[in-house]
Amino acid sequence: VVVMGRSSRISEEVNVENCSADGIPVLRRSSGGASIVAGPGCLMYTVLIDYRIRPAWRMLDVAHQSVMERLARATQDTLDQFGLKKKVEWQGTCDLTIDGKKFSGNALRCRRNFMIYHGTVLLKMPLEHIARYLMQPPRQPEYRENRDHLSFVCNLLPDDFPEPSAFQCRLMDALVVEWGADHPWDEFPYHELWLQQSEELLHRKYLSPNWHRERL
Repeated sequence: VVVMGRSSRISEEVNVENCSADGIPVLRRSSGGASIVAGPGCLMYTVLIDYRIRPAWRMLDVAHQSVMERLARATQDTLDQFGLKKKVEWQGTCDLTIDGKKFSGNALRCRRNFMIYHGTVLLKMPLEHIARYLMQPPRQPEYRENRDHLSFVCNLLPDDFPEPSAFQCRLMDALVVEWGADHPWDEFPYHELWLQQSEELLHRKYLSPNWHRERL
């Protein structure tokens, strides 16, 4: 699936012809940033932040640092546990890289009392999908140096890595520790409200083709 940023223009960021030919859906998210490709081998996470508990996170530099440091630390610890000699770095606004190549892109959406911060981690995804379904992005971080997709992105795991599912489970465990996210989902204080409002949002916005195609 191709997922565009809230302000992305389809004609500038998405190879619509290839997506149509291959039956790839093109959707839009509510957060900022450029378009991404998600598929098998791509781990996705979401963090919901309550400003009433963490008021300092209203400053975006604090939010980026708080999330990126936790994500980088969990990823580095997991790589070390599996004996993979790679160094995770934070570059640009909210990218994680290895040797200058991006394996994690992230975005956020701010409301009055809450922030959603979410992103991807490329574990072992066919990277050629990114080159096939996305155009060269109109907005780029300086460190990209106008590289094409295949020269700019990388997977966290080598092609011959034997246990991607084991790595993924260990990384998820490390993220749980970093965030202290050890309570069952059904104990989340806004669980019932989330179910109600997510259903409402689906019908009011995310199931509407007009929402996804509003910026051509």
